[in-house]
Amino acid sequence: MDLPGILLQTPIFRDLTRDDVAELVPHLTERRYGAGEAIWFEGDPVDALWVLAEGTIKSHRLSRDGAEVIVDINEAVDITGEVGLFHASGVRQVNVTAIKECRFLLLRRAPLVAFLSRHPPALERMLEQLSGLTVRAAYSFTGMVFDDIRARAARTLLALADEFGEPVDGGVRVRLQLSQRTLGALAAASRENINRALAPLVADGVISQQDGHFVVHDRARLEAVAEAAGSL
Repeated sequence: MDLPGILLQTPIFRDLTRDDVAELVPHLTERRYGAGEAIWFEGDPVDALWVLAEGTIKSHRLSRDGAEVIVDINEAVDITGEVGLFHASGVRQVNVTAIKECRFLLLRRAPLVAFLSRHPPALERMLEQLSGLTVRAAYSFTGMVFDDIRARAARTLLALADEFGEPVDGGVRVRLQLSQRTLGALAAASRENINRALAPLVADGVISQQDGHFVVHDRARLEAVAEAAGSL
């Protein structure tokens, strides 16, 4: 495995050189997880940054009655665990589960912090990453308060198309296979409510679901729905 090459694909180290990130290679350890396997749970102690070298994961939280809200979905190559790593509590803030078989490279906190202090561009990228997560969390919270389910579903589909979209005839296909229950967990809504919210979009040809993949056919109309606010 080309470890320096993998590190250079992450948002934190992308501005550096192979020689720069080669300093980190002796500090990396590898772990593998199967699809559906829990990687960590909210409240677990944290002492490392996890580089997702292969696979797909979801970060999620559970309510007291077991309802799931998906905070984020990440594909390789990416990083995860940075929030808990720098949080004063020293514990994980969300659950993380493998959607597909995953391989990780773990980088312990001490060598990471020392490296960031020697490489300001990487430190700046880390701060940008943490800031971006904070902004996304704020928008997600206000969206749940102010937007109706149809607007939240549309905004979630647009975000998925931007991050995981691939052009196909007649639109943009989200390459992740997502059930309506999973989309509901991303939009903080039940499967039943998501089904009702999506039905008119499907009927109007704005979106479709093909072999488990959502396809956005009319982005402009979906954006218009995403901008609508109100309550069901």
